[in-house]
Amino acid sequence: MSQCLKLCTACIGVACAASQARAATVCDGNFQIVDGMSVSTPYCQDENLAAQQRKRGPEVSGLEIRRHPELKREACMLASSAEETTCAGYTSD
Repeated sequence: MSQCLKLCTACIGVACAASQARAATVCDGNFQIVDGMSVSTPYCQDENLAAQQRKRGPEVSGLEIRRHPELKREACMLASSAEETTCAGYTSD
């Protein structure tokens, strides 16, 4: 492989990695930070619910909460009333 082709391939790889890092989702509680503003998103709500669960002991991720509705229901049953929006439809209240 030519030196130039190796260099170009390396640059493309670095550029892709940098763009993925910038595109990472940033949550503040139930809110995603988008262009400096807080936007309520299901992704951040699930991540926050998982974080609340981890404080109580069981290791659970936001991805597991999203993929397993029964796990989310159980987490909602233990959650505080602050998770009202996140748990709408998962509790009997």
